[in-house]
Amino acid sequence: MISIQTNYASMVGEQNLNVNNNFQTKTIEALTSGYRINSSGDDPAGLAVANQYAANVSQLTQGIINANSGVSTMQIIDGGMSNISTMLDRMQTLATESASGTFTGNRATVNSEFQTLVGEINREADNIGLGVSNHSNAGTLNVYIGGGAGANAQADSQVQITGLTQVDANTLGVGTGVDVSGALYSTGQNGSAAVGNVAMTGSGALLTNDSQTFVFTQLGPAGTGSFTATVAGGSAGITGSQALASLNAQLNPYGVQATTDANGFLEFQNTYAHAIGVTAGAPTTTGLAAAATVNATTVVGSAGTADALAAVAKINTAISTLGTAQGNVGAGENDLNYAIGLATSQSTNFSSAESQIRDADVATEAANLTKAQVLQQASVAAMAQANAAPQAVLKLLQ
Repeated sequence: MISIQTNYASMVGEQNLNVNNNFQTKTIEALTSGYRINSSGDDPAGLAVANQYAANVSQLTQGIINANSGVSTMQIIDGGMSNISTMLDRMQTLATESASGTFTGNRATVNSEFQTLVGEINREADNIGLGVSNHSNAGTLNVYIGGGAGANAQADSQVQITGLTQVDANTLGVGTGVDVSGALYSTGQNGSAAVGNVAMTGSGALLTNDSQTFVFTQLGPAGTGSFTATVAGGSAGITGSQALASLNAQLNPYGVQATTDANGFLEFQNTYAHAIGVTAGAPTTTGLAAAATVNATTVVGSAGTADALAAVAKINTAISTLGTAQGNVGAGENDLNYAIGLATSQSTNFSSAESQIRDADVATEAANLTKAQVLQQASVAAMAQANAAPQAVLKLLQ
């Protein structure tokens, strides 16, 4: 049918022209943006998946930064521990030098350097967060990297570094009480009648219906702190020999021995060759000593090697302890490097997966643009022909 009112061919041409224009617009948008998906309407399901991949990439990118920061922290700690190891080597040299009976130098000078090194170990331990004042890096260090999935996603997304212990001098066992001075302390100056001691060599009974307590404080580097010993006389009292036996039974575990001096008065000797403070409790008339300090703590010589020998053993233990801590740091650093490798691989693969969904195929879109342009031009030409068709009706009216 020929109609003037309705030009169906023109309407079809217009419809297809709009379709071709939209096709061309989408193609140009994809080429200029580089993305196949430029709005949620382009591919709703694909966009949701692509967004998840993009979130994973963002998490892993920051996780790699976190891991590299962790590696830097481990390297700082490792460097500090290496310095401490060097200082322990020097302390071992000093202790070994002082431990020899043939040493002819000044042990006080040797010990001065030794104690300086102790202080420097403490300072550097604080600087790397494994000291007394600053132990922020001690314990367990968790580094969040990401990439985990499933029920254990949170745990699998973290690298846990354990075994980071304090490495200050006291923790290593070479701090307070350790020296290489070789000083021999008084083994106890005998008490005298002037301080109320009772001679223990007579036949009289001691501590009848009474008891007396002695408080000991070991002051030298090998000291074990305070401890007490109590002697009871019972109803019949005890002899001096029995009193000594009772004291020694209690004192032997601490390296202290109760004896009598040339005058028969009580005195104490410390087999560790360090000063001991001994305070006697209030006595009766038959007490073993006056309520006073029995032993003096004055230095009587500096030729001994006991301190230095003890220091050698303690430093050996410290070196082993530090080595274990260094091993934990090294293992943690390696774990972080492995985690960085995995995170980098995951980030690359997630980016590739996102690209497959979101990015435009330039070759395809370029071909589509050519197609769209041809279709658009054809649509315009066809519409021109369709619009001219009704003019043929005029021939019928002539």
